[in-house]
Amino acid sequence: MLQRLSLLRNAELKDILQRCGWPVSGTKAVMANEIQARLRRSALTTYRRSSPGVLEPAANQPDEYRILSLDMGIKNMAVCLLKVPRQELLSSEPIVPEILNWQRFSLFDNQDCENKPDCAAQGVDFASASLAPFATALARQFVVSHNPTIIAIEKQRYRTMGSAVVQEWTLRVNKLEAMLHAALRVLQEEGVWEEGATHSICPQKTTGYWLGRYGLTDGARKGVITKPLKVKLVKSWLESGHNVIYKKNNSLAAEAASLFSKLSSQTKTKTGEKLDDLADCLLQGLAVIHWEASRLRLLEKWE
Repeated sequence: MLQRLSLLRNAELKDILQRCGWPVSGTKAVMANEIQARLRRSALTTYRRSSPGVLEPAANQPDEYRILSLDMGIKNMAVCLLKVPRQELLSSEPIVPEILNWQRFSLFDNQDCENKPDCAAQGVDFASASLAPFATALARQFVVSHNPTIIAIEKQRYRTMGSAVVQEWTLRVNKLEAMLHAALRVLQEEGVWEEGATHSICPQKTTGYWLGRYGLTDGARKGVITKPLKVKLVKSWLESGHNVIYKKNNSLAAEAASLFSKLSSQTKTKTGEKLDDLADCLLQGLAVIHWEASRLRLLEKWE
């Protein structure tokens, strides 16, 4: 395979890496080795507890994937649960996952706590001893309520827009992210989350994939520019039924989708609802699915 990959140009190798969600960097030889190393490793493989502290790939992989995508935040956390049959990833037809749950909430929101993993946050401070039980409860709520096969968590940065200053709020979200990963691992080791896997997803990778695929990367390097592009992209999909669907009688998905229909030219609706977080968690979940489908197509082509 390496010999065949070496015949490709750098741009072609980079395109393969980006379509599969793999790191795009290094020399031609490095990129070719990266493709060969990752080609037979599925990102949607689920794991089960085999012995204390040990997780192994499940003997029987699920026929249906349930991807829970988290856009991290404390004042604005967004979650999106997507469902897609495994067979659909192998099909030549367009992949159209279904949104089962889609919402944005503040971890300190007092109102309408039902079905939202935020009620335990009342009065919490950000000391590690205080945040740990809250993060554990949050992780447990995600697993029990959504029964995901994959949880994709947005990877946080310590600095924003190249700033030399590390904001205190950024450190808090980073701490919550790390504790969520740890809590989810413990839930797997204890057998509470019987079968699944957790992935940390770089937001730049997701953004680059979608904007590159739709030819929107020119002049869209900074977050302030990409936000409205991503929101408009999601809005167009919801209106056309392209790339993703939801059932209108499913209020857990329809309520969030309806906010995009009210959108004019801004990333906020008239009621002040912030849409970029909702768009980001949907795009992240869909990217995980599309990356796996690209890997399977590439594997079929090259074997």
